[in-house]
Amino acid sequence: MEENTTYKPFAYQENYIPAEGETVFYNTEQTLTKIKNDCAAGIPSSVTLTAQANKFVSNESVDKANEQAESWLKTNSQAYANNSGTCFIDTIPPSSVILSASNITLNSVVLSWTEATDNIAVVGYDIFIDDTFLASVSNTVFSHTIDELLPSTAYSFYVKAKDAAGNPGSSNVLTVTTLPLKLTLKAARSVIFEKKDSSWNLCKNAASAELQHTNNNVIGGGKNAQDFYLNRYRGVIDTSSITTKPKTAKIKFKFAENTVGNALTFNLFGANIQIPVNQNFQLADWNDWDSSTFINSVSVPVNSTAENQISLNSSQLDLLLSQAAFNFFLISNGDKGNVEPSTNNRPTLSITPATGEVYLECEF
Repeated sequence: MEENTTYKPFAYQENYIPAEGETVFYNTEQTLTKIKNDCAAGIPSSVTLTAQANKFVSNESVDKANEQAESWLKTNSQAYANNSGTCFIDTIPPSSVILSASNITLNSVVLSWTEATDNIAVVGYDIFIDDTFLASVSNTVFSHTIDELLPSTAYSFYVKAKDAAGNPGSSNVLTVTTLPLKLTLKAARSVIFEKKDSSWNLCKNAASAELQHTNNNVIGGGKNAQDFYLNRYRGVIDTSSITTKPKTAKIKFKFAENTVGNALTFNLFGANIQIPVNQNFQLADWNDWDSSTFINSVSVPVNSTAENQISLNSSQLDLLLSQAAFNFFLISNGDKGNVEPSTNNRPTLSITPATGEVYLECEF
């Protein structure tokens, strides 16, 4: 950078009189542009200094005359720019941008925004999370990946475009909720208890079952030509991996087939007697579902093999923490009430390991 000295104008050559026989060459117009460099604040302007034609003379060539003009420009242009330039105070912010989100995961999100414009130039973008500055990117970058977020958490983002004077633009405030952390726990052990009797009440209120099926046979209630039959599903889910209370939890299940074709309501109950994960079921365990711990019910449509879910409430979520295992029953609506099933109005549904495994899904 040239020394910031006082501008020294050149002497005009109009009165130059060549000697007899002397060959004289004059310069052509030359220019040099400099940016004012002594602004304490604001944006400096650029100034062009001109060496007018025919102001420098040489006996050798036009090039030599031009060299004199160029040397004079280099010596004086910075001082000239500082003396005659201005410090422009930019108070106009960049335009607003539109912020959007994509690729939302458990702990990350990709933010994207439209390009801002400015009366002079956009120099970059500042990214904010929950009103806290997060990062800056250049004026050619229009997306940024935010990671190390918490699952199932709402965050507010906005982006500010900025110019060289520090004027901030703005964007919409975008609230993004990260995906929940899901923990899926299949029933560690489960059986379907089976009871048959010629009396519906004796069948429903029996002290124990006659058979238990560990390969998931049929579930529900019905009546054949001779007997009523009743099956109950009992499961135990190992919850030792749950160390914090879930935000939500659901028991999910689906049936392989509905062998009769009628709709059926299933009721989810907690167990009156807890069975440890490593303890085998006994036939007497079929009747220890606890009517005081009814969780919820779900209606399975005709011939449906879609997944069903029953949500646990807040107090039931506490059970997932306080016990090493979660014991539950799925029983049919005829089992819960006093309506005797006939051949067709109380169907039996088949549940198999391939499509019918019951499991607990927790979101944190």
